[in-house]
Amino acid sequence: MENSKVAGTAAAVLALFMVPVVVVMLLLMGGNTAASADNGSCGEDAEAPVAEQAESKSIAGFSGAQLKNAAQIMTAASDLKLSLAAQILGVQTAIGESTLKVIDFGDGAGPDSRGLFQQRDNGAWGSYEDRMNPHTSATNFFKALQKVEGWQDLEPSQAIHRVQRNADPNHYTPFRSPAVQIVKALSVGTLGEDLDEKFEDITPNGDCPDTSPDAKQIGDLGSGEWSSPLPGFTAMTSPFGPRKCPAGASCNSSVLDHKGIDLSKKGGASVLAPTDMKITVAEQGQGWKSAYGTYIIAKQVEKPGLVFEFHHLVHGSLKVKAGDTVAAGTPLGIEGTTGNSTGVHLHFQIAPPGTPANAPTYRTVVDPAPILKSKGVFS
Repeated sequence: MENSKVAGTAAAVLALFMVPVVVVMLLLMGGNTAASADNGSCGEDAEAPVAEQAESKSIAGFSGAQLKNAAQIMTAASDLKLSLAAQILGVQTAIGESTLKVIDFGDGAGPDSRGLFQQRDNGAWGSYEDRMNPHTSATNFFKALQKVEGWQDLEPSQAIHRVQRNADPNHYTPFRSPAVQIVKALSVGTLGEDLDEKFEDITPNGDCPDTSPDAKQIGDLGSGEWSSPLPGFTAMTSPFGPRKCPAGASCNSSVLDHKGIDLSKKGGASVLAPTDMKITVAEQGQGWKSAYGTYIIAKQVEKPGLVFEFHHLVHGSLKVKAGDTVAAGTPLGIEGTTGNSTGVHLHFQIAPPGTPANAPTYRTVVDPAPILKSKGVFS
């Protein structure tokens, strides 16, 4: 449980039993930042479906006992009157821990770990028999999940990590998609019920459309992917929103309430236009804007007309000027550490449509991370 298990990626397509049971309704499952657009249940509980045992079908490696175990996990959540979101988290966890197999061994970090959830022999998870029993071990997992304050609002892998304490908090992310597919396939509706309609808002990756106020303000982002503003960046060194004062920085309310995200490659990398856009400001900041260093403001050419800012570029590295219209992927300048900066990085921020693009947009910014994720920049 406390180490990264090797789990094969898999999806499951199972026969649905035509047995009258509780109708499943999947509410939108919100995102990948603190107020998540891909969390378990978008802040609301959806009624858990009843799971039936699968027929002998297999796809991409999940079959037989693995799918029976998934059904036991779903049933345990339903017995506790938890949501559909909890069922998905439970199956996602077991895929990441044991590939949905009741394994009778642990590993170097947890040699006494056992069962679907790799629960330790520390008294918290019951007896050996409890840990090896699919329904009982799942019940104990869900009881622990219920003790995690606000688990419904956490990004799924982060919610699981609060229970499992894996060395990598993002370990469970790759197993979201197969978990959703398994739960969907095992969910049984009334005769004639089209369960696809209940799951129509969920993406193949297990995400749902962002229904946050920011998303409503921004509108439809259209089809197609964007270029990364800093290709090959190695880290997001500071997310959007409240933060501690970065060591060595000159701090004020604007610095403490971060207006964008910081991406770092730390190698003097080229900063690129994420999409087609018109440059409205490209200069070395003066006065209070000197905190931005050399910076760019640009407006998206196509709808919805977002406004972008790029801060801390190397002085003298600008490759564009105000009035230029550039295509996605066009080099704009070089990642630097000019202005109020404590290390080489790109500060990138986004403001919604209707924001004036001829001046800094700090009053109206939104979190760029969910937008970049939806446009294929973040995985």
